[in-house]
Formats: sequence, C-alpha cells, structure tokens
Amino acid sequence: METITQMEKMFAPTSVAIIGASGREGSIGYSLVMNLVSGGFKGDVFPINPRYDSVYDLKCYDSITNLPIVPDLTLLAVPANVSNDTIKQACEHGCRMFINIASGFAEVGRRDLEWDMKDILEKYGARMLGPNVFGVYSAKASMNATFGPSVVKPGNVGLISQSGALGVALMGKTVTEGIGLSAVVSLGNKADISECEALEYLGNDDITEVIFLYLEGSKDGRRLMDIAKKVSMKKPIIAIKSGSSARGALAAASHTGSLAGSDKIFSAALEQAGILRALNLEDGFGWLRAMAEVPIPSMDGAVIVTNGGGIGVISSDSAERYGVRLMDDTKMLEELFRPTMPSYGSTKNPIDITGQGKNKEYEMALDIALEDDRIPAIVGLYCQTATGDPTEIADAAISSIRKAKKKKPIVFSMVGGKGIAESIARLNMAGIPSYASPDGAMSAMGALYKRFRRLKVKSEEPEEFDMDIEKIKGIVKKTWDTGMSSLTEDDCNLILREAGLSFPKSEIAKDLKEAKKVANEIGYPVVMKILSPDILHKTEFGGVRLDLEDDEELEVAYESIMASVRNRFEKARVNGVLITEMVKDCTEMILGFSQDPSFGPVIMFGMGGIYVEILQDVAFRVAPVSKLEITGMIQEISSYPILAGARGKNLRDIEALADAVSRISYLSTHVPEIVELDINPLMAMDQGKGCLVVDSRMTIRGEVK
Repeated sequence: METITQMEKMFAPTSVAIIGASGREGSIGYSLVMNLVSGGFKGDVFPINPRYDSVYDLKCYDSITNLPIVPDLTLLAVPANVSNDTIKQACEHGCRMFINIASGFAEVGRRDLEWDMKDILEKYGARMLGPNVFGVYSAKASMNATFGPSVVKPGNVGLISQSGALGVALMGKTVTEGIGLSAVVSLGNKADISECEALEYLGNDDITEVIFLYLEGSKDGRRLMDIAKKVSMKKPIIAIKSGSSARGALAAASHTGSLAGSDKIFSAALEQAGILRALNLEDGFGWLRAMAEVPIPSMDGAVIVTNGGGIGVISSDSAERYGVRLMDDTKMLEELFRPTMPSYGSTKNPIDITGQGKNKEYEMALDIALEDDRIPAIVGLYCQTATGDPTEIADAAISSIRKAKKKKPIVFSMVGGKGIAESIARLNMAGIPSYASPDGAMSAMGALYKRFRRLKVKSEEPEEFDMDIEKIKGIVKKTWDTGMSSLTEDDCNLILREAGLSFPKSEIAKDLKEAKKVANEIGYPVVMKILSPDILHKTEFGGVRLDLEDDEELEVAYESIMASVRNRFEKARVNGVLITEMVKDCTEMILGFSQDPSFGPVIMFGMGGIYVEILQDVAFRVAPVSKLEITGMIQEISSYPILAGARGKNLRDIEALADAVSRISYLSTHVPEIVELDINPLMAMDQGKGCLVVDSRMTIRGEVK
C-alpha cells in the first residue's frame, strides 16, 4: 500500500505549488493556477515566478524556498532545460511529489534529461508524473491541476491517458456527454509514475467505479496485468490501445515470433487481465457510459422493446455479433407483452409494438420489462414516426425507469430527425445510456455482458509439472557455449520429451545406408527431414520429404534433400537426417512461445502446417496459463469446429492438446533461456489417442539471472 499512500499526495494534496506560474492569460502557467482556484480546490495554492507579484489574485513567490510550508504537490511549468535543476532545488526544500508539465524530453530524443531527472528523484525518494503531461484532476480534492477544460463534471469515472492532446479532448468530451469524472491522469513520457501506479490507485479509490485507459504501450506489461487482474474484479476497466510496434529482432526466427505482433500480445494480455478493449473511441465511450450508469446483468437473456421492425432486426444482428443472448421463451413473452400492441404486433423478441404504438403502449411495454424478474436486461429502441414525439418517448422512458422497483441494465437507441438528438441527450443526462444507433446500444449491452461473464469465471492456478528444469537448461547451455543460438531438432526433441510431450517413432540416420535400416525398423511409410543447426525452416530449403513408401523412394528422397540443401545453402552444416513414422488421419496444429520484452513468455496455439503465416488462425496468451484459460484459447481459433468434429469428422483429442499447451506454458516460464519455440506441426489425433510432435525448433540465449 506504500504506492497508494504516496499517490495520495498527488490526488488529495492539502497544498499545491506551481513553479512557472504566469500572469499571462492563455498560458499554461496561468491556466494551471486558474483551474485550481476556479475549480474549488480547498487547499493552499502557491504560484511561484520571480517575474510576478501576484497571479490570479494570489500572492506569487519568487522561489519555492520562500514558501511558508513545504507543499504536498509541486507542478512544474518550466522549460525542459531548467527542469532538473528546479526539481533538485524543490527536493532539497523537502518536496516529494511532482507533476512535470514540460515537454522537450525523450519524446524529442532528449533521453539524457529524463535519466538525470530519475537520478535526482531516486536520490531524494521523490516521485513524479511526467514529463510532457497536462496534469491531474481529482474530484476527491476538487482539484483541477491541469491546463485542460476548466469545467469538469464530478462523477465516478477515472480517466488515464498516455496521450496529452487526446486526454484533454476526452476531458472535454465527458463534459458535453454528461459523464462525470472522479479523476484524470495524464501519463506523458512515464519517466517515473506509470499507468501501473495510476491504475492501482484508482482501483482502491472509493469514488472511482469505472476506469477508462488510453495506452500506446507499456514498459512493464507483466506488472500492468497483475494489477489489472486485481482491480478488474472490483470495478470495470475499459481500454483503448493504439498502434502496434514492429516485432523485435529475436522474433524473426519462428512462426510464433513473426505472428506475435505486439498488438496481438497486448490484446491477449488485456483480455486475461479482465480489461475490456474497445477498438475505437465511439465504442469506448459507449461502454463507459453504460458501465458508469447501469448495473451489470444478473443472468443471460435480454429483451428488445421497439416500435420499428427494421431497427429491431438490425439490433438482433448486432446482439449476435456482440454476444448478447436474446430471450426466446415465446410463451412467456406472448403473455407479458401482447396487451401492449395491436394484433399485428410481434411478441417474438424483439418486442415490436409497431409504429402505431403510442407513448402509452411504449411505456407499458417498458414497465413490464422493467418489473418482471425473469427479464434481466433491456434494449429500448425508438424509430421516429410521423405522429410520434421523441422527446415525449424519452420522458416516458425516464418516468418508467425512475418508478421501477427492479434495478436492471437498460440502454436506449433513438433513430430519426428532429428532436432525436435532444431526446438522446435528455436520456443521457438522466443517467440512462442512450445512443444514436441500434448497433451502439447493443455494443454497450455486449460490454455489460462481457463484464458479467468475467465476474463468473473462477480463478484457477496454472498446472505444475515434474520437469527436470536443470537438465533442460543444461541442454540449452551446451549449445549456447558453442556459439549457436538455435538448437538442433534432436536437442529440441530431448527437451520436449523431458517436458512430457509425445512423438511418433523416429531415429537419426547419419547416411543413406543407416537411413534405410532405420526406416525398415520403424516401418514404412516414413518422413525424412534434414538435420542441420543452420536450417530452421526445413521445408523452405527442400529439406523435408513425406510419405516415403519403400527403400527406393527413400533413396531418391535422400539424394534430392542433400542436393537441394547444397544448392540453396552450400555452407550449411549437415548432421544427417531424421527418419520419422508417417502420421496420418490427424489435424496439423501449431504450438509455441516467444519471450516478449514487456510481458515475458507468450504462448501461441492454432492451426498449423505450411500455411500458418498465411491463415494466421492462432490465439495468444501470456504465460503461465491455467487449464481454464487454455480451454478458451483453443476454442477461440476459427478452426476449432474441425477439432470438435464438425460435419461428421472425427473428434480430435482436445484434452491432450490442452495438456500440451499447459506443459509448454510451464516450460516457457521456467526456462527463459529459450527465446522462441515452434512445434509445427503438432498432430492432433482422434479423441483418446493424444497429440504428437512432428517438427520443432528453438532459439536460445545465455543464462537469464
């Protein structure tokens, strides 16, 4: 809780100093002072600038050393080139919490200034938000310590933004949208305080009930996940993550690395941590409004109440897309809603009272949906008619919801022309989430149901295995000490066998004569693969031959492989060939991991074979992964129905696949010296017959302390 206590100085200070305060209206130094005073901050405000006697009718001091007290929070609005000296002077005076507004640091290449700044902070045990931020807002302290909008509506939403310009814009948007804020944190360059500390603080803040997070990246993704997992069990977190950086150099040697772009990993990490990722601001704010205003559903099943068949159909399509299950008890719905509509109305969900339905009928249908315990959630749709008044419908909806004894999630969409925008605004100001399109309303309801399902998931620890980790590390070290950064397939197989994975019958042959002997012992048909520490992607170099039926075919394949390798990679070291039992009647999968610089080991599972990078039907999770998460991972890929026996095909051994993923997850977290692993293909056999490793490759590094 030490971090929380430290952060109190930033969110609930009793005194604030502004170094670089200005008397010039429109300047940052002036806006900071003005927003603090006009926003109702009850503590002491100390403008500091030797050029002024007063700023915004407050006494202005020439130096922080001349203040009557040591301020809890110090805002820095001075140029980057004097920023560090200013921080040092303030630290010597006793200041320990800073918000650095200045730009001109790492974002323009001046990383040296940030490094020096961190050294000063560490020396004095001080903390700092920034640099390159627009400040902090805290409803708890009635403190608007930003140069953003001067008017902020207090509320229950905490906003954390890595982008300063976007953060200011989002603050303004909350005002126009009627969304109340509990706190706003501008992260800037994150030289010291990051999204991790901000999220941890808001997770423990009594005022904050929903957290909205805008990120471009995270230096410590693993810590962010750990904090978010705890916070998301108490309150919803909605995130927008922009951008996807290029993969690292170490990720170029395997399918796992090349497919695991940082954005895909980030998405998987956010989902595992219970964070709802929105792909755009419209969805993000739509979800935010719903989360801030209405409870999550108590069970599956929603009812659509509409006066227009068309928008009802559109909303039904959206419901399927966003994972909202519509109630289908036709008998119950008929009994409940038939009295609210003409004979040609429909009680099949959506409940369509038709365009002939008046305010009274619409309000009656809403009343029924709100009061009946069997209906857990409602989507209200209104399509403007020639005779209807949307503002009256909005008022009727507000009246129904306010008098309802049952509290359940309800969202609205109103479509039309004159009066629609006013009606939507009226609903929103009354705390009833309302949207300009049926899709927006259903997207918000879908987010509420995602939250509902997240809270139902029981926590489960990753499985433990009895692997000889020291033996595995010894195999890796032996190769690394020879100057190689990739293992031979033989060494890969040794490690994977130690990890508990199964293989087809196979044996190494040094020459053609030995290859024939091995093939006859294993039994035709067989597979032949080149063994070379220099060739990772064997197929691309013509180093694999399949379904060899006899000695004659094997001899032709051997000569062909050797010729192909000599022609394409003359200097490649060849240690022989691997003869393997030909596995048939199975499904080719891929399983592997890569070490991400921010999140650590990341597991990949999906459809394998030679087209893996073209199809990209894969799923990712940050390791270690529990069996429950693995089940979700397997079911997530588009080709899962093939494994589940679609169209009369044999059901594959999904349990064995899950066990293999679990073992690889354990290996990835306990042997960080393995940078990347690909098992491709991993053959999924029929149910009860397991799965077999047919080909694998590993890239490695030196001992990780």
